[in-house]
Amino acid sequence: MTERHKSGARLGGLFLCALALGCAAPSTAQPAPSATVPASFDCGKATRAVDRFICANAALRWQDLALSRSYRAVLAKLAGPARAALVAEQRDWVGERDRRCAADRSFAELNDAASWVHDQAYDCMTVVYLGRRQELGDRAAAPVATRVIGEIDLAPLARARPELAEKGRVPIAGLRLSPDGSHVAILLPSQEIDYPDQLWLYRVADRKLTPVTPRPDAGAKHSPDAVSAITSLAWRGGTLFAIASLWGDGSDGLDGPQAYYAATVAGGRRLRDEPAEADNLWESVTGGLVYREDEFSDDLDAVDSLRGNAGWLVWTADRGHGTVDLHIRTRKPLGTPYLVAWGGWELASFLFDDARSRLTYPADIGIARFDMATRTERRIAGTWRGDQPYAVSADQGTLLWATRNACGEEHEPDPNAPERFCLGAMTGGA
Repeated sequence: MTERHKSGARLGGLFLCALALGCAAPSTAQPAPSATVPASFDCGKATRAVDRFICANAALRWQDLALSRSYRAVLAKLAGPARAALVAEQRDWVGERDRRCAADRSFAELNDAASWVHDQAYDCMTVVYLGRRQELGDRAAAPVATRVIGEIDLAPLARARPELAEKGRVPIAGLRLSPDGSHVAILLPSQEIDYPDQLWLYRVADRKLTPVTPRPDAGAKHSPDAVSAITSLAWRGGTLFAIASLWGDGSDGLDGPQAYYAATVAGGRRLRDEPAEADNLWESVTGGLVYREDEFSDDLDAVDSLRGNAGWLVWTADRGHGTVDLHIRTRKPLGTPYLVAWGGWELASFLFDDARSRLTYPADIGIARFDMATRTERRIAGTWRGDQPYAVSADQGTLLWATRNACGEEHEPDPNAPERFCLGAMTGGA
């Protein structure tokens, strides 16, 4: 046992079999190989310049695969004239994509990374794929509706911890929601070790902030009773409990004695003993899962952010050059890895709903909800690509996310805009 704690020819390169309405489903009906991202078609048989261009670029292969999934999901719901209409609509979309993005250029022209033709074609393909993916994705599964509750004001934290603040804002190590979404636990990063070292409690109703643990000891030699790291959290109603590691005598920050804290918005306190009311409620700040080595065919050195329950394993894998992919597989019986999403480092911060076997993650069409049993993806309305989910309440009624838009807006943000932390009530989420 190992324990890990981390956090043929085709028409236009798209769905010839589906368009023909009379052949077997394409190969992506099977789980995608975990080592790379495939297109929705056999790249070994691609002859057209635009198809070869897609095959030569992992990001475009992912866009093609993801779009094919949404297209097939919509197609499976239709019959007769409606089905034929969608086939014609998709055929037209493929033609328009080729005309706009590739025209009559050769593969050599399209694939010359030093050429403006390559950049223009790549950018064009990305835009048209994302637009079509969102359109078909929303038709395949209606988005989860959201109503903005508000934005968390972190200015008091910047005033309380000026040594952390940059341009008046403090970095956040983590955010957690209480089971009913009424409170937020805010973890602030340590400047010494790779763990949070202070915890605050935020009440959504009146935006009140209260420190749960003391401000870290900034002395060159730390007091033995000073908090070095927050390691676990637990909720009981409006009370937040925490387990902290103390510096102790000669500790590296994590192997010192433990201390227990509790807080409501009225104030926080250190407890004499482990609180009985938090029994069986503790959650590790970093997560963790026990698994068997034979449950992975993947390169274990690449695996990160491993989570799971009795039925499923979920993980991200680092493929180098800033690319990360997100996978699932069944545990009993042991299934083949299925590629859920492909992108950058943001995917490593996916959220796992243990009880419902669902994922919430930053997709390139906005924050998405993924049902592992049905492999159904639903976009969460009011979010956009680049937005980052931080927490979902246990009752699935509240989402906490970061964005550079105003909370609830769906458009390209100003990359220089400040990051905002938003709370939204979800309907149809559970």
